Amino acid sequence: MKPFKNILVATDTRLDKHPIVDEAVVLARRSGGALMLVDVVPVFSWVVRMTLPNHNEIRDSLVREKQEQLEMLAEPIRKKGVHVETQVLIGRTSVEIIRQVLRGNHDLVLRVAKGKDSQRKGSFGTTGVRLLRECPCAVWLVVPAKSHQYQHVMACIDTLSEESEDDELNDKVYESALLASQYYGSKLSVVQAWRVFGEEFLLTRTSQKDFLRLLNEVHERFTKLLDTFLQKHGTSAQAKNVHMLKGSTDHILPTFIHEQQVDLVVMGTVARRGAAGWVIGNTAEQMLDRIECSLLALKTDNFECPIKN
Repeated sequence: MKPFKNILVATDTRLDKHPIVDEAVVLARRSGGALMLVDVVPVFSWVVRMTLPNHNEIRDSLVREKQEQLEMLAEPIRKKGVHVETQVLIGRTSVEIIRQVLRGNHDLVLRVAKGKDSQRKGSFGTTGVRLLRECPCAVWLVVPAKSHQYQHVMACIDTLSEESEDDELNDKVYESALLASQYYGSKLSVVQAWRVFGEEFLLTRTSQKDFLRLLNEVHERFTKLLDTFLQKHGTSAQAKNVHMLKGSTDHILPTFIHEQQVDLVVMGTVARRGAAGWVIGNTAEQMLDRIECSLLALKTDNFECPIKN
């Protein structure tokens, strides 16, 4: 996978510090890429529009103020030789960010994991979750940290899926995690969770000996699948940094992340339409409320964005 070349940085000019801007500069300088810094002015509610006859003037004033602040952020970056554009968007934050991605053909969105006004529990805000679901390009959600020199990168691999799009995601996840670990000089862990379907039921219907034999057979089969995948990338399931973790993905992976002090998780997301609307496939959304580190989420090339430019 090639380094990101056209990065959209969705920042909040109200903040005193802008770690994602610093993050983006590092990525752009290493890849020779370009940046676009954006902030969003929300549309006033109908109550405000009815109450304040000068609401358009207030909105325009906010736009000018944010544009000036974005330019203040951009100028020092330009002096470092990085091409930077700035733009103030108007509307719902997640929707306007995605529309800008479509207009500008961006390959990465960088954003804080949780905005200052978010009321969603956990480390990831509502806008971040919607970007994971619907944004057509990679999304990097950055949590507050003392340093963004990542020390431990984790690649979440799923070779157990029968979906062809998951094969593509596995390649992207591994290559992106490897690239990130090389960028930051950090430790890389490759992790896959596994379990026996209906394990609790089988425990009550088979002898302990038969059940243990079944566990060993399933583990061996899954390990071979992972090994076949890793051999394409010049490594194997026996490598010291490869971990087969037994348990449900939404529980065992957050435990590993916490215990091993992982500070950047790379995983694939697949949005599939169901009765409840767009949901994140694989394990991403189930894990969001259980992890406290930065997350790089990748999409397949044929991902269909539900939002139009």
